[in-house]
Amino acid sequence: MSAEKHCETCICGRRAPVQADRGNNPSEKPKGYGTIAWAEHLEAYGTYSGKYGKSQSAERLAERGGFAYWELTDLLGHEPKTWQPR
Repeated sequence: MSAEKHCETCICGRRAPVQADRGNNPSEKPKGYGTIAWAEHLEAYGTYSGKYGKSQSAERLAERGGFAYWELTDLLGHEPKTWQPR
């Protein structure tokens, strides 16, 4: 496990914030603020950092409010599986 990764199984219950999102097209329904499991946040961050670099850490992105909901779907390739409304 790398120093940046919090835990493999996320049994600790740590969660990352998800920003509310209006969606960019009619098929994307608005989503309110929520959270996702830290492991899923790290999965999205892996794709994000591959595209845009590591100028912001996964930790810093979470401190700044996390990814937007539909941004997560783009990064993960599917809707977040652990999303919960706040």
